[in-house]
Amino acid sequence: MREGTFLRVYLAESDRINGVPAMQAVLELCRSAGLQGVTVMRGIEGMGIHGVHTSAFLSLSSDLPLVIEAIDTPEHIKQAIEVLRPHLGHHLLATWPVSVMRTPEE
Repeated sequence: MREGTFLRVYLAESDRINGVPAMQAVLELCRSAGLQGVTVMRGIEGMGIHGVHTSAFLSLSSDLPLVIEAIDTPEHIKQAIEVLRPHLGHHLLATWPVSVMRTPEE
């Protein structure tokens, strides 16, 4: 087991960074910062400073929440944050320490 850092970035589908969809921009910034694995998850509902975003049947929202997550060494996450922060504006970014384990391959 080794120590790592968990990084989570909260976005919405309609967010843009430098004219590019924010999800795509954040993934590219994470890659340029040296992160090896990054996952994007689309939420079915969320609430934030801009109100409620939902995928409810009668809603036509194309502005659902997105969560981007990565786990890496503290040094790599720190480097990623330095790359991301100038581009994130009001978006929420969170980190916390984690213990990293890999299961043996069968």
